[in-house]
Amino acid sequence: MKSLIKIFLLALVTVGVITLLAKLNYDSVIEKPNSDDSERITIQISSGESVDTIISKLVNAGILKESWSRYFKMYLKLNDLSAKIQAGTYEIPKNLNIKEIAQTIQKSKGLDLWITIPEGLRKDEIARILAQDLKSGGNDIFDENKFLSLTNDPEYISSLGFQYTLVDLEGFLFPDKYAFSVEETTEEVLTKLIDNFKSKVGNNDTYEDIIIASMVEREGYTSEDRPMIADIIKRRYAEGWLLQIDATLLYPRKDWKHVITKSDKEEDNPYNTYKLQGLPPTPICNPGLQAINAVRNPKSNEYYYYIHDTNGYAHYAKTYTEHNINIQKYLSN
Repeated sequence: MKSLIKIFLLALVTVGVITLLAKLNYDSVIEKPNSDDSERITIQISSGESVDTIISKLVNAGILKESWSRYFKMYLKLNDLSAKIQAGTYEIPKNLNIKEIAQTIQKSKGLDLWITIPEGLRKDEIARILAQDLKSGGNDIFDENKFLSLTNDPEYISSLGFQYTLVDLEGFLFPDKYAFSVEETTEEVLTKLIDNFKSKVGNNDTYEDIIIASMVEREGYTSEDRPMIADIIKRRYAEGWLLQIDATLLYPRKDWKHVITKSDKEEDNPYNTYKLQGLPPTPICNPGLQAINAVRNPKSNEYYYYIHDTNGYAHYAKTYTEHNINIQKYLSN
């Protein structure tokens, strides 16, 4: 009998210790940040999704450690929060703890204004798209003129922490698909584009790299010809050639479809690479990652000239004579 009592008491103590340790571990885990990374991840929760499905999304997005899934589920259950999760699109930093994640997904911010910024647009084109799409989605706060003003505002630019001195944010408005709120301000919208550039591109490229990438974006049509063109531009620049990039002539005109004339090539403006040696003073568009990577990893070749035929295929030449032959062959009517 005494032996049974001892066994029973030992079992109670063991259970108590295990429970206490589990509680201490639980308390510790729910207060720990998931990560040191403050990157914000966009995640969508649909109406009627189960807690398990939501947890899987959080884990797959890197917002919640997989080993913490059971603690997150336990926290929701103990605090009766499962039914309070709201459907919506959320931007959740990776460095939240379990309590903060649970709190966040109870308050849908209405990030349902998805807007796509294509590669190769000027900042005025991007501002126009944002203004039209945000307004049609119910955001009356965004101001197109203020957006453009901020892109060359020295105080705002200096707050962004770029490694080089910038006077204009052309080239750094990263093309991507974005989720915006109806309550997002002009500065918040612009900062989101810049933060995405920093996240996707990084801060290791030189300003010259971004300028060249912007030309590659407008001059290259495919993933095959962009590294070739990047190498040609970089070599012409390094060897002191006139770059003679047609897209730079179009930038001041704010018209990519303008038919270039002889007078365009003789015009005095800082973007005329037919007259002025070196790079234009700023990027001529906002390049995507493929163009930037082409500048980082150009495909070595011996060409100095290129054209695209009417079907978009690139043709290269080593000499000006060969270049003219290509023009006559592929572009003459």
